[in-house]
Amino acid sequence: MPGWVELQSYLLILVRIASFMVTAPVFSIRTTPTYLKIGLSTIIAFLLFPVVGQGQLIPQGMGNFIYMVILEVVVGLALGFAAALAFTAIRVAGELIDLHVGFSMASLLDPHTGSGTTLVGRFLYILAILLFLALDGHHSLLLALGGSFDLIPLGGAVLNKEIATEVISFFTSMFLLGFKIAAPFMAVVILTDISLSLVSRTVPQINVFIMGFPLKAGLGIFVLIIIMPLFLAAVNGIISQMEQDLMIIIRGFM
Repeated sequence: MPGWVELQSYLLILVRIASFMVTAPVFSIRTTPTYLKIGLSTIIAFLLFPVVGQGQLIPQGMGNFIYMVILEVVVGLALGFAAALAFTAIRVAGELIDLHVGFSMASLLDPHTGSGTTLVGRFLYILAILLFLALDGHHSLLLALGGSFDLIPLGGAVLNKEIATEVISFFTSMFLLGFKIAAPFMAVVILTDISLSLVSRTVPQINVFIMGFPLKAGLGIFVLIIIMPLFLAAVNGIISQMEQDLMIIIRGFM
């Protein structure tokens, strides 16, 4: 039944795209209506079907089809998760900055993840998303998703232990990148603590503990203003890293 085979191919394409939308940055924002995500996934699958779905060999049997659906879900979730890890480095950097500057006491509810976040972490994450959209990073995501069908045919993903190893290396790179972004703030805070300790030894009458809170906050905002032009270069590096991570994950399924 050619019509049934084409329908199966379309559904498999839709499953991979919809799974990608669940975890990918920008597309997985929780405040975005679910119907909008479903509609966007349906349209993208419809556009890719003439290129990807034609000529695909779908094994007969409901059991084989369900197995292929599970594989497509795993591929879509893995690709979106690998792309989202790059932006998690921004959140980690922001939380490290807030922890050392003193803003961690003022936490907010992040509507994107539904968990608590900090002031600078939320600010840097929103700014990174806006720069990501301005640099057409979402187009790079969609191109990588479309290219994954050329390298990983429908239901042709191979699950192996190398994927888990690569994900662990992604976590390591994510924390390292977050530490690099927060390093200038941490250095300023350390120098401030050393200076305050010297002042407390020289002039014991000064309450350096109370004075340190506004001083660290002011210096943190000052350093944030200084490094802001460099943040664009950091987002560019994140986009490049994201593309490399997606290609590594795609090759891991081959």
